[in-house]
Amino acid sequence: MRFSAITALALPLLAAAQENPLDQIKAQAQHYFDLVSSYIPNPNKAHTDVAAHAAAAKAGGKALHIFTLDNWKETVLGSVKPASSNPSEWWVLVTGGNKTCFGHCDGIETAFNETAALFSANANAPHLAYLNCDNQPVLCNSWGAGPPSLWVMHASAQPSPVDVRVLPLNITTTNVKTLTEIHSTKSWKEKAPYEGYFHPFDGPLAQYNLAVPIGYFLWGFGVIPSWAFMIGVSFLSRSMMSRRLTPNPPPTQGGAAAAAPRARVGAPPGDGVRYGTN
Repeated sequence: MRFSAITALALPLLAAAQENPLDQIKAQAQHYFDLVSSYIPNPNKAHTDVAAHAAAAKAGGKALHIFTLDNWKETVLGSVKPASSNPSEWWVLVTGGNKTCFGHCDGIETAFNETAALFSANANAPHLAYLNCDNQPVLCNSWGAGPPSLWVMHASAQPSPVDVRVLPLNITTTNVKTLTEIHSTKSWKEKAPYEGYFHPFDGPLAQYNLAVPIGYFLWGFGVIPSWAFMIGVSFLSRSMMSRRLTPNPPPTQGGAAAAAPRARVGAPPGDGVRYGTN
């Protein structure tokens, strides 16, 4: 009995001793790497629940497109026909989930999917695309876009500028009729063309290839919790106050001796130097 009990207690210790410490370090490092990676946005994450709607809406060569950080620009410019004088019209629904739209974009997405089914039979209808800011935060930040909104783009052969109009959408009143009337009445023309720094094609940030880096910066700035900023500000303020309150160091002995006046040659005692008595 004593031998079996000792053996039962010793087996886990022997198994742990046989494990390579390097493997344990690798496992811990992989755990923390996976944890950090979970916070990094996937630039190619597909929009949820769109595959079925896209398959249902696909007809006459038209379909719902999903914009990602890698494909959006090529998708828009690739639809331009060089021989045609008419620009390629795109409707991009900027939507989101619980993070960016607080769960209020479902009704607009349903209306957009139903509109896509109606437009699929119309040869003059615009191309339709999704931009989900929950899945594509870097792309949304690089555009300066936020849900819910409709971005109407007219792209011609390059280097012609791309006309962009941004239409905010009401989460409670937007329906299929709202979207079809925008197309039939061309009410998007009432909006002034977007000419800001974040213009996806012709803005200064896009021309100097700064839009995507700034998109990453804005995303990173947004995901940092507020308590981290408070800790950073606290450390910074304390370091500045400690530098101000630290007294100046006293002069060294060598410096004090150097500052003492020298005796003049031939000077009487007491003139600048005191002589001690034995």
